[in-house]
Amino acid sequence: MLLILMSGAKEEVLFLLMGSVADLRKTTDQQFVNAGVGVFKVFAFDHRNTGRSTIKDEPCTMEDYADDAAALLEAVFPDRLPIFVMGVSFGAMVAQHMALRHPKLIKRLVLCCGPSGGPGGSAYPIQEWYEPSFSMEERVLRRMAQANSSRDAAWKERCKSEFEMVHTLLMRDEKVGLDEPLRQQGIHRQLEARRGHDTWARLPELKMDTLVCGSPQDDITPVSLLEKLADRIGCERKLDFEGGHAFAAADAKCLPFINEWLRRPDRMEKSTETSNGHSVIWKVVGGADKGGIIVRSGPGLSDELVKERLSTGALVEEVESRGDRICYRLQQGSGPREGWVTVKLAGGKELLTKI
Repeated sequence: MLLILMSGAKEEVLFLLMGSVADLRKTTDQQFVNAGVGVFKVFAFDHRNTGRSTIKDEPCTMEDYADDAAALLEAVFPDRLPIFVMGVSFGAMVAQHMALRHPKLIKRLVLCCGPSGGPGGSAYPIQEWYEPSFSMEERVLRRMAQANSSRDAAWKERCKSEFEMVHTLLMRDEKVGLDEPLRQQGIHRQLEARRGHDTWARLPELKMDTLVCGSPQDDITPVSLLEKLADRIGCERKLDFEGGHAFAAADAKCLPFINEWLRRPDRMEKSTETSNGHSVIWKVVGGADKGGIIVRSGPGLSDELVKERLSTGALVEEVESRGDRICYRLQQGSGPREGWVTVKLAGGKELLTKI
């Protein structure tokens, strides 16, 4: 049995991959769906071994979870693929494997608070919270603190009513399905798979537009790990949302931002072309020791300096050129979507190379 939830009246579908031990009967998991229904038809399901999906006390891998998600998409939306995919926490880890194994199913990809594993670092080992030595109360208190670093002792004292509300909600959710057959075995099987998550070596293979999102208050998946993830993919990132690990539901600005990013015009629309009809694409090779290269608002070296740098490794499409300066449109990587950059310094050092 598999629980599928389709919610929202919008025509564009968002496939939402949920987090560790998620259960769509839980209020704290429903909030992610609720955050998106105003702009999408949200499609979500309970992963194997959790919620009301099938539970089997047998080993499974992250690849199994990715293949489950892919098979479900192909069964439900055979005529609408590819579609938008967004993963949260464990769901973002599953989404990485899915994107690598089934790239043709995904139009654009959003990865929220789910690191690469391997050399890129792993999220906090929450499997510790499900050991027999942990009580339900201890697990809830650890989750509250780890998920949002602002929830310290001072916050607990200062915001007693908010603490009680969050604590009560999480305790209630912990009891959902508690007495169902194989429930604990299913949780442990999922967390075993999570512990083996590692996409680092293959991440550069991803070709679809990807956005990595995070929150500075998240101590389950710190933004330092998400920086590594975005750098490895060479994609855009937005790592300043409020609310900690649950920012996708907690920060009212998050889903509108993601909605705008997902629906923006195709970045591969052509403007400037070479004589053979192809766009001129450049790769940023300079600025590795400075966080990228300088961008200005106009072609002159005295034109206004843009605050954000264009990341090393980014791919840009040439829109216009003037000597050793080009006006670009961002294709892949992070930094201003457009602006003017220098291709080669006076001493001959290349900042961008044509590909």
